[in-house]
Amino acid sequence: MPHSIFIRERKAGTSRPPELIAYDIDSVTLANRLVRQIAKSFGTNGHDAKTGARWFRLKQTVFDIYRWQQ
Repeated sequence: MPHSIFIRERKAGTSRPPELIAYDIDSVTLANRLVRQIAKSFGTNGHDAKTGARWFRLKQTVFDIYRWQQ
């Protein structure tokens, strides 16, 4: 099954829909690797063990990035 990669801004009290940044990735391994590499390309990043999502900080904003099965 193909996978997509989404990014979502973390904001207290408000919720914006996630944004699609990649789709039709055939391999779960490749999709996970892309998510990890994108997050690690930012100086401040990590892994949220509770949700399984990766996160990164850009200026003062924190974003979640994750893989989703289509």
